[in-house]
Amino acid sequence: MDNLLTILGSNVVVAIVSFLTGKRRSNAETDNQVLRNLEISVNLYKEIIDDLKSEIESLNRKIQELEQKIDELHEENKKLRTNI
Repeated sequence: MDNLLTILGSNVVVAIVSFLTGKRRSNAETDNQVLRNLEISVNLYKEIIDDLKSEIESLNRKIQELEQKIDELHEENKKLRTNI
């Protein structure tokens, strides 16, 4: 009977320890996956921001060119009006 209680007690202890160890490992793997997903998201957003920054710079250059062209056309228009 003592032998049975010892075996039963040791099995319960092993089961509890195994459960807690498995739970801890599972939580660690979940946290690790969350961190990986977060890193992927951050890199994706960084790439989008860089692309948008490049596009904004390109559009700003285009605006400056168009403003310069408008100024030139205004000057040409004034000259043409004075020649009439």
